[in-house]
Amino acid sequence: MFKKILVPIDASSDSWVAVDHAIALAQEENAQLLGLYIADERVIYAPCWSAAGVMDPLSPDCNPIMLEQAETIRQQIKKQGEKALKDLRHRGVMAGVEVETSFETGVVSQIILDYAQQVDMIVMGRHGAGGRWSGPLLGSTFEAVARHAPVPVLATVSDPRPLGTLLVAYDGSERSSQALHIALHLVKNNHRRLVILTVDDGRKDRQAASFEAAVLAKEQGVDAKRLLVKGHVAEEILKAAQEENADLILIGAYGRSRFLSALLGSTVDDVVHSATIPVMVCR
Repeated sequence: MFKKILVPIDASSDSWVAVDHAIALAQEENAQLLGLYIADERVIYAPCWSAAGVMDPLSPDCNPIMLEQAETIRQQIKKQGEKALKDLRHRGVMAGVEVETSFETGVVSQIILDYAQQVDMIVMGRHGAGGRWSGPLLGSTFEAVARHAPVPVLATVSDPRPLGTLLVAYDGSERSSQALHIALHLVKNNHRRLVILTVDDGRKDRQAASFEAAVLAKEQGVDAKRLLVKGHVAEEILKAAQEENADLILIGAYGRSRFLSALLGSTVDDVVHSATIPVMVCR
């Protein structure tokens, strides 16, 4: 299912936690890793945003000192990035995983999304590769990627541990069906335990969806534990993950508009922001 996995890295420790997760998944899936280091143009040009034209050599507002400063910053980031990518390739060799690497300059989230067209999964630190989590109102690199990527995005928050128990949130929607499909793939033939959680939030009867998920698992030869609970969706997902000692949460991608999510928040935001274990946002 996963033949090529993208792992964006930066200087943060969070992105190297993501690397460890990506390598573990690549070993299991016999997949290739694509390591990506991005020089954030917002960092390079930050001193130059005070006036238009300061970076344009043909503009009367051009500031040669700022041009030189920006180029120095660029070279420093490139040197740092090349070293990081070299370290990533070394880790891949030691783990027996094929690694391809790229260095880019630009807007971090947009470049990650461009590369997402080439891969089957993205693994990234919740707080790495572009800045710390800012919440649904202000957005974040992770949220931008998870909201728009055409492939599953795994948010890592802690060092990898064996995936003994997987918890998948299922409500009968197309997005949750994809999460269940991926969960079944990761469980089958790996001696893992699967918990299928359906939350009745009072807006729609979820009993049929809960039963449907159990049937789908049974058809795949997976004897999953089925939970049907009432309450706030994100809170119940986090609660069940803790009670079931889950090692990974799988959840369908964003369902409501970006504007409504900014005002009201979303289940994905709440779960990814608060979970103490990795969360895979599935599309």
